[in-house]
Amino acid sequence: MQYEFSEVINGLKPSFIREILKLTVKPEIISFAGGLPDPTLFPHQTIKDASNAMFDRQDNGIFQYTTTEGHLGLRQWIAKRFSDAHDVQVDADQVMIVSGSQQALDLFGKIYINPQDGVVMEAPTYLGAIQAFRMYQPEFKEVELLEDGIDTDQFRTTMMQSDSKFFYGIPNFQNPTGLTYSADKRQQVADILQDSGKLMLEDDPYGALLFDDPNTQGMTTRPIYALAPEHVVYMGSFSKVFVPGFRLGWVIAPKPVLAKMVIAKQAADLHTNSFVQELLYQYVTTNDLDAHIDVIRQTYSAKKSCMVEAIHTYLGDEVQMAPANGGMFIWVRVPGVAVMDLLKYAIDNNVAYVPGEAFSLSGEYKDYMRLNFTSLDDEQIIEGIKRLKAALDAYRAAQ
Repeated sequence: MQYEFSEVINGLKPSFIREILKLTVKPEIISFAGGLPDPTLFPHQTIKDASNAMFDRQDNGIFQYTTTEGHLGLRQWIAKRFSDAHDVQVDADQVMIVSGSQQALDLFGKIYINPQDGVVMEAPTYLGAIQAFRMYQPEFKEVELLEDGIDTDQFRTTMMQSDSKFFYGIPNFQNPTGLTYSADKRQQVADILQDSGKLMLEDDPYGALLFDDPNTQGMTTRPIYALAPEHVVYMGSFSKVFVPGFRLGWVIAPKPVLAKMVIAKQAADLHTNSFVQELLYQYVTTNDLDAHIDVIRQTYSAKKSCMVEAIHTYLGDEVQMAPANGGMFIWVRVPGVAVMDLLKYAIDNNVAYVPGEAFSLSGEYKDYMRLNFTSLDDEQIIEGIKRLKAALDAYRAAQ
């Protein structure tokens, strides 16, 4: 039988990262390719305790359908936590629970993108956002990401163009670069959003993962939402600070925008899993989430330092690194090397990464790679960098 798929889906490719991960299922491969949290930090016992407390209440409501917006208590908790942390007023009716931030990207695309609308993106940018938005056939516009944030001169020019619909950005420990916007750049972005009358979709899965070291003194992770709340839709996630398998995230948005996203979510899945929403609410109201996040931050900071030291030791002057002051990734440049071609040699040496051009809308960043440091222990990180050096030597020998 011939299956007549839509032109849209026929024009989409599988996630490059997911395809690489298929190659890395062999236990002998050390993978820097994924964006996986450290599984040893998942709070097994406290999740079990929260689950037992739920069952002890014998409330059948935990198995029932719920509202599309999500668990009211959890939304109230998110609104208060966000308001207190960032000195901006957010109410529960501005919050919707989503099935991971990836769903938020899709829902926003549904309600805001018409074919050929201009969607402004950082260069480079998160591959999952490219995939989500491509379903709605926009025209992508790239704005260069500098070490202190987006190039605001180019950003202003681009946002003022009549066909530019919205801006998608990751101001904190950006994926893939690990870079963070300065306080000045955040204010400039907020000003440009207000001057242009356009929206920003602010993706912030890594903001809580600021490392406590001398390089981060004075660094801000305050959301741009707090500077221009009528012009920003904010996306948050529990995947990086709790557990990713629950697929729980949230959106904070101006009420007219959220109302449209609720309609889109009703059509998509009615609501996010009500049982895990209740479980998370039980957890956050009976445990110190910030203490748990502190453990994650300290662990990831040490892992990052281990990787940076290994890169200096085994790759030395052959590579350049962007500063990583938080988050989960190091953005590495290998001047003069086609990193996509290098990947074959890396796999042959049982190590994997994501080539930089996977994060580009225009095929740039061919000599870059993204390395994840959070899911491996120190021994694996060091051995993986050694293998990367062996792959690079083999690649150069073959040229």
